Amino acid sequence: MGKYDENFIDRSTLFLLSSYETERKSKVVTKHGEYYSRLSALQLIDRACMLYASTYEGRVKATRHNLNQHKKTPILISSDGVAAFPTKSPSHPECVWIFNHDYRTEFVSVGKTKIIYEQYGISVVLDVSIHTLEKQRTRMYEMLYYYLKVRDRYDI
Repeated sequence: MGKYDENFIDRSTLFLLSSYETERKSKVVTKHGEYYSRLSALQLIDRACMLYASTYEGRVKATRHNLNQHKKTPILISSDGVAAFPTKSPSHPECVWIFNHDYRTEFVSVGKTKIIYEQYGISVVLDVSIHTLEKQRTRMYEMLYYYLKVRDRYDI
């Protein structure tokens, strides 16, 4: 814990949240541990998108155009299926980005939900309802399905 890096977002990323400690602007939780970055969550996502020839803004614009998803837009980060969705508006300080891994949810209280990644022994309580998490997860998988069909149709 406590390691710094600027290129963490990959297939092992589970979730990404803001951190408000000195020199720590975001915390990345992966299958292998927790890491901190001096970059904000959106800056890390933007860098990950740029590794695959786009930007965060470009990915959002494409998804909004293709799928008519205009609020809390999920994004496809890479063509090999790394995707994520925001729990709140991406500009909200409590926004958490959830990546496409298997997890289950548990009700904690009104507006609070626990996400459990059983296979990795990792869990987190978020300030978001189960309904919002499930809706966002569904939207992310609809987006992944759409881009998979596009890739297959055009043999990309």
